[in-house]
Amino acid sequence: MQIVWTILLIIVLLIVSLLFCPFCIQLIYNDQVTLKMGYLFPVFKILPQKPKPEKPAKKKSKEATKDKKTSEKKKKKNPILTFTKKHGLDGLIELLKEIVAIVLKLVDTIRKHLYITKLRLDLLVVGEDPADTAMKYGYACSAIYPMIAILDKNVRLRKHEEYIDAGFNAEKTQVRLIMKVYIMPIFVVIAAVSALIGSMKIFQKMKQ
Repeated sequence: MQIVWTILLIIVLLIVSLLFCPFCIQLIYNDQVTLKMGYLFPVFKILPQKPKPEKPAKKKSKEATKDKKTSEKKKKKNPILTFTKKHGLDGLIELLKEIVAIVLKLVDTIRKHLYITKLRLDLLVVGEDPADTAMKYGYACSAIYPMIAILDKNVRLRKHEEYIDAGFNAEKTQVRLIMKVYIMPIFVVIAAVSALIGSMKIFQKMKQ
């Protein structure tokens, strides 16, 4: 019996330790978007996606059955319309307020524990002529620097570098962005469980 409890304790400690291992998202833009996600050591490439092989043409009978299923699904009652008919527009508005509150709480919880460990932006602004280049350069600076300040205020931004320049002798605008984001899975789980509990209460209201 003691061995069983020891094994269970080891499993629990392992799960807890894994929840405190950071989950990483890396975004790179350099003519195309590259998105990578990693947890511990493995790194999974999300974008760009590999081209999918073409699927063989499906038989007409299967398509007919699918169309029949979709039409049957459409015939089912819409729970939101049913709730509105029963509780009126005021009830629907209160329900939407609760849904928005759950979403905002979820986003806020994740935002508080989000770390941007690296943010680097290289921007070379090029316009149609030198005057247009100067105007676009000024607009880029007036838009990007306040945006970084807002990001720094709302998210834990550890390191950021911005290099914005006017390319009077260049041919086209060049953009290069590197961003690394970390978050502990434990906080995502806590936010998700809280949102799930709130969603269950809303579903119960809709069924009443």
